[in-house]
Amino acid sequence: MPSILITGVSTGIGRACAERFARDGWTVIGTVRDAAPFAATTWPGEVRLEEADLSIPGSGRALAARVLAAHGTPDVLLNNAGTLDFGPVEDEDPARAEEVFRVNVFEPIELVRALVPAMREAGGGTVANVTSVGGRLTFPFFTTYNATKHALEGYSEGLWHELALSGIRVKAIEPGFVETAIWGRSVRDRGPEPYRGSGPYGPAMASMARFEGSIANRTSAERAAEEIRAAILDPSDRLRYPVAAYAAALIRARRWLGELRVMRFFHRRWMGE
Repeated sequence: MPSILITGVSTGIGRACAERFARDGWTVIGTVRDAAPFAATTWPGEVRLEEADLSIPGSGRALAARVLAAHGTPDVLLNNAGTLDFGPVEDEDPARAEEVFRVNVFEPIELVRALVPAMREAGGGTVANVTSVGGRLTFPFFTTYNATKHALEGYSEGLWHELALSGIRVKAIEPGFVETAIWGRSVRDRGPEPYRGSGPYGPAMASMARFEGSIANRTSAERAAEEIRAAILDPSDRLRYPVAAYAAALIRARRWLGELRVMRFFHRRWMGE
């Protein structure tokens, strides 16, 4: 049976993808930071958990070594695990910014680097990187997060060229608005006075948070998983797959209207100028 390594399966898109592929009869190797809370979890198929904290330098390469030793070469790597921060760049803790880049970019890169030789020896495979619609656009106060997703977009495009020589497909999956816990932890659950940015940022941050909270038509994690599955199984050489609510529409708008016009519109909408 085919196998897939999915990072970050404790909640959200990763959990839904793990369950979806398991129902299809795949062997799923899923990562969580702590496996203990999942000891009694009933999965809809074969799901093997590996502990991995991608905020730790070297964790990606260490994970790859354990997976290859214990489970063999996965047919698919789905780099899904991610983290985000919300706030103005000048107020951001440098250590936190580095952590966001490590989880979203540096360790996924190391995971790819460690697994590609085994995939090549096995005759091929698929590397799927979950980027974001924020890897094609940039939203105020999500600057560092969006920068990591832009980086992963560029990395995926370069891989598309290089890994084709080994018969390895590369997919960049660009979710729009999905109902997952990551948004609540970072934006909505900020306490009674959540938006005290430096200088003029407070009102603008509140405006951005209200906008984010007003989006009711979000795609469920389960529906997003269906779209991600279709992208991974697509045998074509297509690279980019906007999935979930508003992703394709936002990307089309930027292409048709021009990036500066869209930037100005968003700026007036969120920053009040």
